[in-house]
Amino acid sequence: MTTLSILLLTALATANGFLLTYLAIEQASLLARVCGGAVVGLAALAWVGFLAALIGGMNAITMAVTVVISAAGAFALCVIVPRERIKAEWAEWRAASFDRWSLAYYAAWTIFLGWLFSRVVTLDANGMRTAPANNYGDLPFHLSVISSFAFGENFPPHNPIYAGPNFTYPFLIDFLTAFFLRLGADWPAAFFIENIALALALVGLIEWLTLKLTKNQLAARIAPLLFLFNGGFGFINFFRDLSTVVPGKWWDFFSQLPRTYTINDEPLSLFGVALPLRWGNVFTTLLIPQRSLLFGLPMVAMIVTLWWMAVREMKGQSEGETERGSEGEKERQGEAASLPSIPPSLPLSLSLSPRLRYLLAAGVLAGMLPMLHAHGFFSIMLASGAMALLFWSRDWLAFFLPALALSAPQALWLSGTPTRSKLFELHWGWEAGEASVLGFWLANAGAFLLLLLLALLTRKFVEARARRFYLPFVLCFIVPNVMLLAPWAWDNIKVLIYWYLISCPLVAAVVAYLLSRKMIMWRLIGAASLVVLTLSGALDVARGLSPVENVQLFSRAELEVAELIRQRTAPRALILRAPIHNPVVALTGRPSLMGYPGHLWTHGIDYQARENEVKAIYRGGPIASQLLAQHHVNYVIIGPVEQEQLQPDESFFDQYPVVIDHAGYKVYQVK
Repeated sequence: MTTLSILLLTALATANGFLLTYLAIEQASLLARVCGGAVVGLAALAWVGFLAALIGGMNAITMAVTVVISAAGAFALCVIVPRERIKAEWAEWRAASFDRWSLAYYAAWTIFLGWLFSRVVTLDANGMRTAPANNYGDLPFHLSVISSFAFGENFPPHNPIYAGPNFTYPFLIDFLTAFFLRLGADWPAAFFIENIALALALVGLIEWLTLKLTKNQLAARIAPLLFLFNGGFGFINFFRDLSTVVPGKWWDFFSQLPRTYTINDEPLSLFGVALPLRWGNVFTTLLIPQRSLLFGLPMVAMIVTLWWMAVREMKGQSEGETERGSEGEKERQGEAASLPSIPPSLPLSLSLSPRLRYLLAAGVLAGMLPMLHAHGFFSIMLASGAMALLFWSRDWLAFFLPALALSAPQALWLSGTPTRSKLFELHWGWEAGEASVLGFWLANAGAFLLLLLLALLTRKFVEARARRFYLPFVLCFIVPNVMLLAPWAWDNIKVLIYWYLISCPLVAAVVAYLLSRKMIMWRLIGAASLVVLTLSGALDVARGLSPVENVQLFSRAELEVAELIRQRTAPRALILRAPIHNPVVALTGRPSLMGYPGHLWTHGIDYQARENEVKAIYRGGPIASQLLAQHHVNYVIIGPVEQEQLQPDESFFDQYPVVIDHAGYKVYQVK
């Protein structure tokens, strides 16, 4: 029943978002509304739930209030939105869109995404496991955040892995998981339901964006493949590995690929030059480990689509084109040419011109972004100034005013912790290192860049205005290649990926054009292009689905220790433990004096002094007593890792009562 209740709440949130699209978008396909509705609805649910918990904590009352607000919103929107609009789009979808190919396409995506995301968190007799392997490093941090909300009363949020500062991280995706946990879902279900909903929505929204920009249905179906199975020329290493396989060992090789091919410490040798492979795959290095992108990517896709729809409404912006009224919006592929008009009794927002509604909606979505995905907000605002100048109109105020008003408090919060970092310093070539920047990008995205240039320089693939519309997003490629946007240079990919997202429709248009030619040669070139663009990513995803990347995160004994800590300690009790990336504390909701240095470093936190203090405490003596009191530590864990890495003076800690002694772990109550 608990899983069913989470599914029903997700459906309610999606219905809210679905109905909200009618207040902003006069004409859209039913599929686009459902996909956009899932993203907007779940984001709104996370925001409402968080604000309620900020006031009263996460408990039965605030969660009930959140559900009641969601239900009330759905009821009010059902009254406002004309049923004739929904019925007309439903009829059109059944007649035009719901063909067997569309059904097979989305059925395949659903099965694949279900398989992939079902492995993110699993529980079995031996403990908790995760896949793909990249998630092994990041998941414990997210578990710490989630459990701090669900079981640790972490409101207002403080950093759960570094006691003291405010938690300046886009945490709403993790809050939503915590909300599902408190409603009764187990760990796998809490992750899976929101992951699959947002991932499927991303597929649909990339298709919608591509259809708007290119007016090409085939390109719209190709674009999600290009984006989600991205990768460079790393597949060359795959064929080199394949050539060394002993006959008769083919199945072992294919079922357990020896390495990844989109990101690897081993460089790719091209023309005798060693070039780093750092681009990664969206699934294995971003969507699954970097969870906030599940909100950021589809939200940005929606904002960009709304911008394009607004630009199409503006008059005389390129090559002498002049469009009148909503003529540009009505020139769409795969959507109804006409729908029932909007009754005058609807809210004021629907009495605005279409372009103002599009920009207003985009501004509200952008304003929600910082706590959903801060790099997504940065990317949108980076492109927005150039976009407004390129397609100048005072109507852009409808975007900037809500975006800035809603984001300002979030920006203030996100800047409210002391960090040591080198943000915005010059850093040439992203992850190229000593290699040539041109060669680096050739190895990591060479074929993609070539087809993108072809799309921008040739008129036959997309219209002139679409090419012009694309130009501001080039900033999301240039800026991460010339300066640091995060303490760890690789994290610049969190902006680069938005450039790639907006570029995929144009590249998909080129591939679709080749595949639709009558001459077999062009079709073969198109098919070869599609393979080259996706093979490395597909290999990494295949490896992520294999046993070789299904790794254990916590043993059964560690899960038992975590449960005992939850039962026998107060929710906000501060715990000292070894600064490793997968501590049992991650599942308890209790804050740690200091967590894994790798996580702290990527967040720009100067942890060296505290790391020395942690070591001093475990050595015991008067200085340990002083530091325990100074940091208000409540409990100290001495387990196998502490014994191995910190060599604690157990005779010192024996003066304190032992509240847990289980499976090689002792928890001392020091305060």
